[in-house]
Formats: sequence, C-alpha cells, structure tokens
Amino acid sequence: MEYGRPIVQPKEISSLRRVILIVDDKQSSRDLLRAILDDKYLVLEASDGEEALSMAFEAIPQLVILDIHMPKRDGFGVVRELRKDPTLQDVPIMALTASASLDEKDRIMNSGFDACFVKPIGPTKLRDAVAALLQNKPQLRRPRSPI
Repeated sequence: MEYGRPIVQPKEISSLRRVILIVDDKQSSRDLLRAILDDKYLVLEASDGEEALSMAFEAIPQLVILDIHMPKRDGFGVVRELRKDPTLQDVPIMALTASASLDEKDRIMNSGFDACFVKPIGPTKLRDAVAALLQNKPQLRRPRSPI
C-alpha cells in the first residue's frame, strides 16, 4: 500500500459519474444542456442520429437526451434502434424538442421515449427531470408501448 496516494485517481472520478448522452444538431443547444448538467454528470455529445447510435453503443449511457428533428437519422429512428438492443433497451430516453403540438408529444410518448419536454427548458426543470429519470420515478417514466 502506498501512502499519500488517493485510492481513486482524479481521472477515475469522472468515470464514477453517471453518463448522459446529449443528442442535438444545434451546437448551442448542446452547449446549454452541458452547462446545466456537466457539474454532476459526465456529458457526451452527438450532433446527429448516426453519431448518437455509435456513441450509445460504445459508452452505454445511463440517460439519453434526444432531439427529434436531426440530420442522418431523426430521434424516432434513434429510439427505435436503442429499444431493440438488449444492453440499451431500458436506458431512459428524454425527448427535448422545439415542437409543442399535442399530436407531436403523443407521437413521441408512444414511440418509446420515457419523457418529453419542449425547448427551451429551464435549468431547474431539466435537472429535476434528469434526476427523476435516473431514479426511475414512475411519474416521469411511462410504460412503453411495443415498438
């Protein structure tokens, strides 16, 4: 045993934080979400649906925050693929979209998402929603319909 040396190295501390994958084609949206969540979570970013899938399969995040309208593959396509994978099928997925219509929200919630919020979302509301989804609180996590 070596004295004076921490048991957990600073680099390892970040790996103990829960991993959140933020997926949005707008850099400004990703920057804002990172600024709100980065102090408590390890935040990864993807700018389109294809990059999101690649990162999710590699990093296995504990939560995915997903925009709906993106290039290469939209949020619906991403959630469909994640729900097919045995390792990722139970990872909570939050839709964060600019579309506020009730029809769009219904479509989102019936497509495998666990929660849906409209942009812009305030910091407190975002932190509370993330914490609830990570704790699997029933008021946010709805039973998913089969895909």
